Amino acid sequence: MNAIATVTPVPRNDAPPEALQAGLLARVLDEIDHGLLLVDLTGRLLHANRPARRELAGGRALREVDGMLWTALPAWQARIRQALKDAERDCRSIVELDAEGEPLTLAFVPLAVLHGSATVDTVLIMCSRRSTCETLTMQMFARAKHLTPAEQAVLTQLCAGHGAQEIACLQGIRVSTVRTHIKNVRQKTGRGSVREIVRELSRMPQIVSALRLVGSD
Repeated sequence: MNAIATVTPVPRNDAPPEALQAGLLARVLDEIDHGLLLVDLTGRLLHANRPARRELAGGRALREVDGMLWTALPAWQARIRQALKDAERDCRSIVELDAEGEPLTLAFVPLAVLHGSATVDTVLIMCSRRSTCETLTMQMFARAKHLTPAEQAVLTQLCAGHGAQEIACLQGIRVSTVRTHIKNVRQKTGRGSVREIVRELSRMPQIVSALRLVGSD
């Protein structure tokens, strides 16, 4: 009688190496259109995704100085310090910075490096978006709805808060032409008003443009 050999399956470890996991996580965070900053309780920067790095490089409200998070105006720095103190007590908070007429809102979320730990030692800072709708999201929406380039351009300006008269001035065309484009956009999207279209676009996943500008980081 032939003995049937019992083969013990070799356990497989399909989990990627930690370095690969960290790199993949960083790439995922770069695709989120909100700036994300991870700092310690002193304000030292531990990580920043791509939109956050652009925000820091622009220096309109936030900047990096010797690895520390600083604000463009000294008066704002006190708000950041207070938000970090609140985070240390496990309290979330919102800070608004009115930078050059374009406000930047920051949400401070206390975190613990060790899962399940009650001690807060890091803070996630989430930045508000600078634009209502990302360019790539607009392009994908326009393609799906078969909008012409002119109609897409008008819709982009509507999402930026401009009215028909302003759009006509910005694009150097007649107001009647703008209104025709708006009518066509409403018909092609099946929406009853511009407000509905803008609201729909604002709820869509905002995809960061795949075209990276050299030196933009």
